Amino acid sequence: MTAQGPSQPRRQGFTLVEVLVATVILATGLLGALTAFSMAARVSAVSNDDTLLVYLAQEKLAEIELLGREGLPAGSSWGDFGPEHPEYQWRLFVDMPDERNVVRVELAISFPEAGSTREVLFSTNAF
Repeated sequence: MTAQGPSQPRRQGFTLVEVLVATVILATGLLGALTAFSMAARVSAVSNDDTLLVYLAQEKLAEIELLGREGLPAGSSWGDFGPEHPEYQWRLFVDMPDERNVVRVELAISFPEAGSTREVLFSTNAF
């Protein structure tokens, strides 16, 4: 009978299964982070478009206000916002005065968004 020596020392390191599990967890986390960054970039772009839209609408409505009721062109007119924003189009409709002598003014601004055209309608009254 031979004498048994001390048991063999345990090997240091990770098993293949542990490495695979860690890789899957890391890949899942990275995929989630990339998705979050992509969504944030998309939301930021939409927010910038909406901010510009409101700015252009305020600019056009200020022009309308400066014209005064008598200077408003009757019926429909349209155009764009010049070389700075040629992709943004405006359409203006000025209604006939009602019985209280109030004129309804509708301003529609359209622009390309995600392969289609988005249109936002603003309306006000001129006295």
